[in-house]
Amino acid sequence: MIGLSERLLTIANMIDNGETLADIGTDHGYLPIHLLLEEISPSVILADISKGSLTKAKENCAEYLADQKAYFREGDGLEVLLPGEVDAVVLAGIGGLLTIDILDWDLEKSHSFKKLILQPRNNSGALRRYLVSHGFSIMDYRIVPEGHRFSEILKVVTTEDSHGTIPILSEAEWEFPDEIVSDKNPYAKEYLEKCLEQEKAILNKITEGIGAEKSDSSEQGIAFRKERIERIEYLLSKVK
Repeated sequence: MIGLSERLLTIANMIDNGETLADIGTDHGYLPIHLLLEEISPSVILADISKGSLTKAKENCAEYLADQKAYFREGDGLEVLLPGEVDAVVLAGIGGLLTIDILDWDLEKSHSFKKLILQPRNNSGALRRYLVSHGFSIMDYRIVPEGHRFSEILKVVTTEDSHGTIPILSEAEWEFPDEIVSDKNPYAKEYLEKCLEQEKAILNKITEGIGAEKSDSSEQGIAFRKERIERIEYLLSKVK
């Protein structure tokens, strides 16, 4: 039995019974091993650009699995997969901008999978805007604790209307969407309070560092942080 973190367990719960999986950047391979052991996925692909990580994943599979179907691929992003080869693709623990690069490398291939499960380390607002403007729909959104930080997890599918209207939202609204305070996110208050603390600390550093003279860039930085703080405080007021 693999003891998954709450982050990985939340991702695992987004995989339906019978769905095949590709875990891109699999690292130790715990997620796909869990899905095989629990007989959720009939087969999995463990992929990583790091030969060392893939070797470790192979060792873990040898330890925990018998004759379950686990396949290994060394390579970069989605280039290790054929279009539609699996039902679900997981891209977890990497930056939001890198996630965009991976999806945009072959957008047609990215659309060929039944679902994507994404867990960006940062720049989630930029990723969210990219998804909505490139034919994807966010079907589920969760926030889970991970050590001293929180992780955002998005379940994404291709939308039928790939040229739909893109919502006109501010950067702060893309970064901190209304879905944060939905009933599905019991950690919303803790997450938002941590974000608010971080934003205020950054604003203080900007303010302390500009002295008496304010450049255009520092003025923009202050306005940017204040907008984010205002958005977070608004969402906090909505937490039940």
